[in-house]
Amino acid sequence: MSKTTLQLDQFVDPFEAKVVYQRDAAGKITDARFDLSGLPRLDPLLISREVAGVPDIVKRLCGICPVTHHLAGVRALDMLFGAEVPETAQAVRSLLADGAILDAAAPKLFATNREVATLLKKVGKQAMAAAGSPGHFPDVAIPGGVRAPGDPSLVTDLPALIDALGTLTTESTWSDTFSGLSVALVTDGELDSLGDSVAISDGRVLSPREFADLAIESLPGQSAPRPLLDGQTYRVGPIAQAVIAGEPQGPQGAVKAMLMGVVKRMQRTLADPALLEGPLVGDGEFRAGEGIGLAEGPRGLLMHRYIANDAGLLTQCQILTPTAQNEPWLAQMLRESLSSGGSLETSIRAADPCLPITSAPVGAMTIDVAEVD
Repeated sequence: MSKTTLQLDQFVDPFEAKVVYQRDAAGKITDARFDLSGLPRLDPLLISREVAGVPDIVKRLCGICPVTHHLAGVRALDMLFGAEVPETAQAVRSLLADGAILDAAAPKLFATNREVATLLKKVGKQAMAAAGSPGHFPDVAIPGGVRAPGDPSLVTDLPALIDALGTLTTESTWSDTFSGLSVALVTDGELDSLGDSVAISDGRVLSPREFADLAIESLPGQSAPRPLLDGQTYRVGPIAQAVIAGEPQGPQGAVKAMLMGVVKRMQRTLADPALLEGPLVGDGEFRAGEGIGLAEGPRGLLMHRYIANDAGLLTQCQILTPTAQNEPWLAQMLRESLSSGGSLETSIRAADPCLPITSAPVGAMTIDVAEVD
């Protein structure tokens, strides 16, 4: 019997990351990449599972953004069940999604603005509880709807948060060298964490199925699959959302704009009578085929794509996280920073990969840089 030794006293720095780069014969840096080997793909683990249970599995395997995975997965099931989600269920889901974005944004602000961070965490938790998720792992959405209506009385500190967000500072300058596309979810042209369409910075508006068909992985199955949208690099997240909104911003300004947009949307949801009362689940019946679910999380667009057979078992699966979609953009910024002597930390914070390093205080990232053949 083989033995494995676990070094329980080994120190693991949560604020550490690895960047590798390559040079050509002339010494010019030709490629750089952020090491994502610590984020293995979940997709292969899900094949042959009952598709109806896949969102619940994924939200627990990927515990940093469980709400976003829960909602993207259930939205994929909505399509497989052919269900029209009622207005009340839409409102509850929206409140849950936006609450999770506020909650997840808080850790990044604790070092620079503790008051705002505390309120973000507080209101985020209140909103998620009002949507039926008082704990970390949600059990709110089901195919075609939700389990219960919302309770807006639980969200008490939103006015204080709106006032506090106005104190956040933004960059005085920001040089955006990205030449690819920016992508965000919208409803009727407005940014929406659970939008029904995908807006592209070149003016196109795609359905979820059109987006999924055009988002092709250059390195299928890899931790960094380098997806291209219709053959072009693209990015998601707050900076991309700001571009779609017609107000390009740097990382700090884009996050502030995203948070302001979330709280304004939350205000509308809380004032909507449908949140309290109405049909909870739309009619639907499982059909073999393809389901695509999209949701905006704190780092940007997440896609779940399921293909199920007549027995209701998953035969194909694709999960594209914001981190995977933003990796080509991050690689470009890292290459430019290494070539010009710029800040790798600034590049990493802009792309915001789903790793603890992004919550490090400014200047506290440990970045291991290595040249490879």
